[in-house]
Amino acid sequence: MPDTGYCTVDDVRRAKQDSELTGELVSVNNEIVVDAITAQTEWLEKKLSRHWYVSTRPDEDTHGLLPIGPKSRDDEEDIPTGGASIVGEPVTPKTWQGSYTRIELDRRDAESITELLVRTPDGYEDWVGSSEYSGGTWPDALGDDYYLRINNGGVSQLYLDTENLLDEDDEPLLESYSNAVYVTFDYGHEGIPDTVRKAVAMRACAKLLIDDESALGIPDNGQLVNPESKKQAMESAAEELLEVYL
Repeated sequence: MPDTGYCTVDDVRRAKQDSELTGELVSVNNEIVVDAITAQTEWLEKKLSRHWYVSTRPDEDTHGLLPIGPKSRDDEEDIPTGGASIVGEPVTPKTWQGSYTRIELDRRDAESITELLVRTPDGYEDWVGSSEYSGGTWPDALGDDYYLRINNGGVSQLYLDTENLLDEDDEPLLESYSNAVYVTFDYGHEGIPDTVRKAVAMRACAKLLIDDESALGIPDNGQLVNPESKKQAMESAAEELLEVYL
């Protein structure tokens, strides 16, 4: 898989200039800078559980770093169950909004469900691939067998109609709901916010500052600054930019 990053090499150069550091970010094909960008991008995606992309790359992205589409992920999920049950009574799914149970996906900004394997007494059935089930995204798919909803914070929630988990006598088909769902979905938000690009660039610059202090130079005012202190200051500034997404 090609390297991807939420900023460009030029963004890192601008972050260095804003920090009043001299020196040049020079390496073979800017490999060191690209490595720093991709490392900080991977860290950010895991920290925030989300992904951003652009529809087309700008001309300045000569290294092809900015991602140009959503990502895909597959996860194993439990169907949440209710509280304490009466001894001898079967465990049943916990429901919200009528007969729907809700599963929170592990990545924000899910765009679509591409495969939805739900356990049956005989194995697993793909609700997406089967003509017996219907679903989509909220609100259009409200009332269907399943639907995907993204709340205002970008949290991805998958709703399943639990009536499909009952037999003709309204008795549960499953004895256990652990690992009852395998879901594959595309996720991401089109458009990389300027704050995200700047924060990744600052964190990449801070990493380069520690790895190669001589390459970044000293502040233009000639005052020597402890590189670790400068790194911490840049990381703190980046953290402030990312607060809205935490």
